[in-house]
This record gives sequence, structure tokens and C-alpha cells, in this order.
Amino acid sequence: MMKMLKTMLLPILLIAAILVPAVYAVESSTGNSPVIIDVRTEAEWAAGHLDGAVLIPYERIGAEISKVAADKKETIFLYCRTGRRSGIAEETLKNAGYHNLTNLKTVENASKVLSRDVVK
Repeated sequence: MMKMLKTMLLPILLIAAILVPAVYAVESSTGNSPVIIDVRTEAEWAAGHLDGAVLIPYERIGAEISKVAADKKETIFLYCRTGRRSGIAEETLKNAGYHNLTNLKTVENASKVLSRDVVK
């Protein structure tokens, strides 16, 4: 019984270790609301995006980030369809000097972690 409980507890702890930092990061270090950026295409955005998110396709993130987050200490959440493009956007922003970044990977995961609806 104890062995089974330990076996079940490990995956739960691993999931908590992944999600808890993202949930706590919702509180912005600058006191502002966090910036949520959808880095997908306009067509994907139109099909459904997170409530309160802004659209900046990943290939334009370096040029357009200052429009929504001029402060490089701002809390920024990124998501796309699979996590690949949001990962690229995260690296671009790190190289530009942004530090408080969280790649939530998919829109579905971002919705769960941030407790926000997907809207059209």
C-alpha cells in the first residue's frame, strides 16, 4: 500500500513543481497585470485565443514587444499551438534582455494555468 502511494505521489509532485511557479508568476514583478502573448498566426488567433492576450506572431516578437512590454522586468506569458513557436519567442525575448518569461506552450495549457477562457 505504501509503495503504491509513493508511486502515485511522485507524478503529482512533478506536476505541481511545473505549475506552481507559473501560477505564482501571475503576480507581475512590476505591479502591472502580466502580459499574455499569443505568438501564433492571425488565422489561429481568430479561431480562438486566451481572453486578455495580445497577438504578436513569433517572427515579429523582437520588433513589436516594446508596444506591450517596454519594461524588461515585466511578467510575460507566451503560448502557441505546440510550444515550438513560443519557445522561439521566449529565446528572442531573453536575447533582448527580458527576464520574467514563462512559456506556457499550448493555448489549452495557458487557459488552465492562468484560469482564462479561450475566446473568439
